[in-house]
Amino acid sequence: MNKTHDELCQEVATLREKNRAQQAELKERGLPALLRLVDVAEQHSGQSHHCRRILLAIYNGYEWPLELLRLRNLDEDLQRAALTVIEWGAYTDRELHGFLPDGDGTMQLFWKIEREGDQ
Repeated sequence: MNKTHDELCQEVATLREKNRAQQAELKERGLPALLRLVDVAEQHSGQSHHCRRILLAIYNGYEWPLELLRLRNLDEDLQRAALTVIEWGAYTDRELHGFLPDGDGTMQLFWKIEREGDQ
């Protein structure tokens, strides 16, 4: 069955609206997930190290490639937070650190901590 032009336009409009709703819902989940990862990353534990590396991969993937094995080293709630932040980062029109107060400074601190830990 061939669809009419009007039917195709309606389908496109429906898909766009669904996409906008999904992105709005992701934004609502994204910021709390980002804040959760940052909170853990500011601490001193093995999970903190993995959270920092995930956040740095989102911040600058060329310098800090995402090693998926890091997700396995996180508790389930942090895994979900990380995956939410990764998905959010793929769709948002801003850099994720821009949602944080002094986000660039926070990422630079994590960068320094991880660089020093690599030596």
